[in-house]
Amino acid sequence: MKKILIIDDDPTFQETTSGALKNAGYEVISASDGQEGLVMTEKEQPNLIILDLMMPKLGGIDFLNILQKDRENNKIPVLITSNFSGSDKVNAGIEHGVRGYIVKSDESLKTITNAVESIIGKTGE
Repeated sequence: MKKILIIDDDPTFQETTSGALKNAGYEVISASDGQEGLVMTEKEQPNLIILDLMMPKLGGIDFLNILQKDRENNKIPVLITSNFSGSDKVNAGIEHGVRGYIVKSDESLKTITNAVESIIGKTGE
């Protein structure tokens, strides 16, 4: 089963997104900030990371900076979800090799599930 790590400090977003992805057949784990996300990435070796940009302790771009230097984990695809749609945030994500950028307020759970499937495939593939 493909494993997805959601790193987001919004518990409602975590729960709803996790539920939609579990219904689609993925295993889902979560972390509430970038520091916890780094620990979970190392421990769980997810197939995909869904990453918020604005979080306490360690934000998304800082998380990406650290992940990029990690030879073991820097190949894990990252999908950014954020309420920020500014081009500087999008460009910063692209520079770090993220595989997609979803503006939370503009998208549905189906859009997120479709984005996950397009990056890592459907579960069981």
